[in-house]
Amino acid sequence: MIDWLYALPEIAIVALGAAILAAIIAWLPRLVGRIPGLAHADANTEFVIRMQAPLFTMTALVLTFTLVEAERNFRQVDSDLTAEASQLNQIDRLLTRYDAPAATVLRPLVRAYAQSIVTDEWPRMLAGKPSQPTNLAYSELSRAIMALDPVPGRQSLIFGELLKSLDAAAESRDRRLANVRVRLPAIYWVVILFGALMLLFVSSTIGPTRLRTAVLGAQLAVLGAFIGFTFIMDAPFVGESAVQPVALSKAIQSMEARAK
Repeated sequence: MIDWLYALPEIAIVALGAAILAAIIAWLPRLVGRIPGLAHADANTEFVIRMQAPLFTMTALVLTFTLVEAERNFRQVDSDLTAEASQLNQIDRLLTRYDAPAATVLRPLVRAYAQSIVTDEWPRMLAGKPSQPTNLAYSELSRAIMALDPVPGRQSLIFGELLKSLDAAAESRDRRLANVRVRLPAIYWVVILFGALMLLFVSSTIGPTRLRTAVLGAQLAVLGAFIGFTFIMDAPFVGESAVQPVALSKAIQSMEARAK
């Protein structure tokens, strides 16, 4: 629903989160002070300040834990992509070591499959659509490797490693396609929203002065900035810091260099 925010520069998303919370806490106390029973009173200010501090701490801790989870997801997605690129590069190396004309003619198929992932499957994957050309490229590569007839000894050992690498590459592809939908569970955002709303409410019951408004604005701005940062990290394949098929492109370059 708010994925359009990812089209903004990341610094703008962080600044927007900080500005929204800072603006709310600058305006909200004047509104809350007009509600019967919640009018600002110096006698209650000390009590509210004592309650506000641990509430901010708890909200910040929950947000920190959520950010750690989002970053862990991001790192895992990037690691899975690196593993897939390494496995395809390994297939090409094994075909080189196979040292037979039947294996040499298969090496362009590995590069074609890797190139299809980068140029065709990647944009379709982000749009939630399947890539038929990439499916066909993998099927052709798989059938060609299975058709190899290794002689006992060195070729048989390499053939066994080829099958393992081929299966691993297929599993990595499945994980990559599934990782497109990786996001934090909605309950994380519900808890963060609840904590932020309660913090805003409690903070708004403190009698406003220029100093208090400035301090509370700075405090809530920090919280808003962290919420914006967590939002950015929650979508590994979207935004300026999105995971890109750089590892696959490097693997293709290595295959091309090896083919010379």
